[in-house]
Amino acid sequence: LRRIFLLLSSSLLIASFSSSEKKAIKLINATSEDWVSGMNGGGKGTEYYFKIKIQSSDKIEFDSLWINQKAFKTYLANPNKTISSSPITFSANDTITVRVSNIILPNRPLTIQPSSPPKKYKGEALLRYYDNGKVNYLIIKKINKKPSINRP
Repeated sequence: LRRIFLLLSSSLLIASFSSSEKKAIKLINATSEDWVSGMNGGGKGTEYYFKIKIQSSDKIEFDSLWINQKAFKTYLANPNKTISSSPITFSANDTITVRVSNIILPNRPLTIQPSSPPKKYKGEALLRYYDNGKVNYLIIKKINKKPSINRP
């Protein structure tokens, strides 16, 4: 009886420790914005922006994002308005923007091919990232749509 009690106690302790483990990132907000080029043949598309708080000092890398059975490469958007070829760096407690572009150009093949996400999820998007090399996923329940814009 004592062994059973010890086994159950240690199982509960492990379960409570793992459930209180802090995630490396936290979604602050998710938005999308449709656009249409003002140039003939310039295309159209949707830009997705995911504002994320870094909650860990671990090495975090963003990889892919799935929306509507399509996989997209992710980019880190520069929080400054200046253009720079330097890689964007961040650390614990920083807020960053992960960006995805879905561009449709007329008379050109689709650049984004259908792709099933690596795991089932309930939401509008699934973000894959690596925390010290270990794969993790962030489910994005809702993406808020901003008004469409016409680009010059």
